[in-house]
Amino acid sequence: MLPNAPCADTPDSQNEHKPHVRTAVDWTWHILYILYSLEVGIFLLFLPWLRIWENNYLVYLYPKIRLIVANSFFKGAVLGLGIVNILIGLQEIAHLRTKGRGGLSR
Repeated sequence: MLPNAPCADTPDSQNEHKPHVRTAVDWTWHILYILYSLEVGIFLLFLPWLRIWENNYLVYLYPKIRLIVANSFFKGAVLGLGIVNILIGLQEIAHLRTKGRGGLSR
């Protein structure tokens, strides 16, 4: 027997043949990931069009980046990232609903 090989009696070798079952901790992290994706998406969806976007401390320190930050194409790119984050959150919700609580494994 190899020194690093698991014994047949160890819990690791017994669990290798069982299907992966998600615990409550895994389910909680999945829900937190969904909430995070949706929150960041909504934040990036609206932030470029608010006044704070162009009048913030970073633009005050580096006035040369004001041209980039004020560019409508850049604002649209940030808005696009927000849409992608929202779609990721919605996809994860759909995945959670189709697989149920016990079948979150991929």
